[in-house]
Amino acid sequence: MPLRVVRRKSTGALTISGTVAGQRVQRRAQSNNPKLAEEEAATLEAEILRGQWHGEKRGARSFSEAALSYLEVFDRSESTKARVRRLTLALGTTRLADIDQGSIARLKQTVLQPGAKQATVERGVIVPLRAILRHAARRGWCDPPMFEVPRRLEGRTRYLLPDEAERLVAASAPHLQPLLIFLIGTGARMAEALELEWSDVDLVGARAILWKTKTGKRRVAELPPRVVAALAYLPRRVGRVFLTPRAQPYGDRRRQGGGQIRDGWKGVLRRTGLDLTPHDLRHTWASWHYALHKDPLKLMAEGGWSGLNLVQRYAHLLPAGHEGAIRAFLQQNDGFDLAVTDRHTKPASH
Repeated sequence: MPLRVVRRKSTGALTISGTVAGQRVQRRAQSNNPKLAEEEAATLEAEILRGQWHGEKRGARSFSEAALSYLEVFDRSESTKARVRRLTLALGTTRLADIDQGSIARLKQTVLQPGAKQATVERGVIVPLRAILRHAARRGWCDPPMFEVPRRLEGRTRYLLPDEAERLVAASAPHLQPLLIFLIGTGARMAEALELEWSDVDLVGARAILWKTKTGKRRVAELPPRVVAALAYLPRRVGRVFLTPRAQPYGDRRRQGGGQIRDGWKGVLRRTGLDLTPHDLRHTWASWHYALHKDPLKLMAEGGWSGLNLVQRYAHLLPAGHEGAIRAFLQQNDGFDLAVTDRHTKPASH
């Protein structure tokens, strides 16, 4: 049945539908002008027929098809899935061949909040878009992406001194304190921490396994005594480790301004006068780690970075003389003794 243009009763939009060479088509026309929509339908039908005769035209597949394939190949993190979903909603049936430099500017307006910084544009648009198009290119569906990315000037790496970390924890809501201590003590990213399950936590062995990492490779996080004590006092030991005040797992929210803990984080900053993001707690851990060990290879491995160039900024970042205070922060355990506590019950109060 040749393609035809019909107007949907529910929305009034013009839709191209029909079956050509065994391929079912059902998509919204790019124009609400009936004549232009008819031309689009005829062009699409000709492309399908040429594809049947000469083979599939490079770049003819839709972005949504490439995005679905990208998600199915590997188990992606929840944050990656969320970014891909937002791009798919914006691009939908757009042909891969039609995605170019201008698409980034349009996506910046539709996917991100107004005034988004360059780092946010890269993380929320350019990086996932490029990953999906490279995936499609490896399958011969389109050409490799050739986006021009503006050079980003290296900004100041923010971190906390030990006394500032104590102030941050003390000013936090009770349900946030174990999470913040975990982030400072392990260098975990927010998504890695919020997706951590109790089945991957070993308080006796003082370690946790992070599965859904940014690189897709599992990472073992060593737990300092301060972190072990903070986790041991949590009231339940099944499912997700960190929960909302209503004892529910955190949902996926955009990361700007603190992401899933945005409201609580704003309160902490207001009470302490500090200026940083939750991700700066990872910078804090990294700068402390280098101050204590002076070993960039160890930092790279334990932090889950892919290259030494990514950890060089932490070398000599922290002024000398804070090593004792760092150890005091990490070793503090409020007198807690795990050896006399059953692992699956809440420790008795002191």
